[in-house]
Amino acid sequence: MFAATFLWIALLQYVWLGVQRAEPYPALILPGFPAHCPGCLLETGEPSTKEPELIVRFADGRTQRVPMDTVLPPGPSVRLIAFSAAFTDGSFASNPDARAWLRSRIDQRFPGQPVSGLDIVWRTATYPAADASSVEYGPPKTVHVDLGGAQ
Repeated sequence: MFAATFLWIALLQYVWLGVQRAEPYPALILPGFPAHCPGCLLETGEPSTKEPELIVRFADGRTQRVPMDTVLPPGPSVRLIAFSAAFTDGSFASNPDARAWLRSRIDQRFPGQPVSGLDIVWRTATYPAADASSVEYGPPKTVHVDLGGAQ
């Protein structure tokens, strides 16, 4: 008798869920977790990520592309997450302490060479196939950081 009652309650929940399109709480079934974010893997079926490219600007006008570990020390794959969280928007560029820290990291890489700035070029990379050569890049967004005044 208990099993039959339990099954009827579960069945009624599924019927009610189908009509209401909402999950009663607490319930015998767990709520679903649909992706409601544009560009998410669950919506598009194609993985994508933001990739940074760092370009150091020197006082004499030269530029040089450098790897991300120029700014962050080598480490596990969470480096990209940490870098993205800190440097995606330009808000850090107005913070003198952040600029001084960036300058100190770049000065370690290029001792004795006067650095005037850093450009962080963010591009969205989409991987439509498992083949790495089929990467599609979206339009870049550049964050300019003036390091001339940060000492």
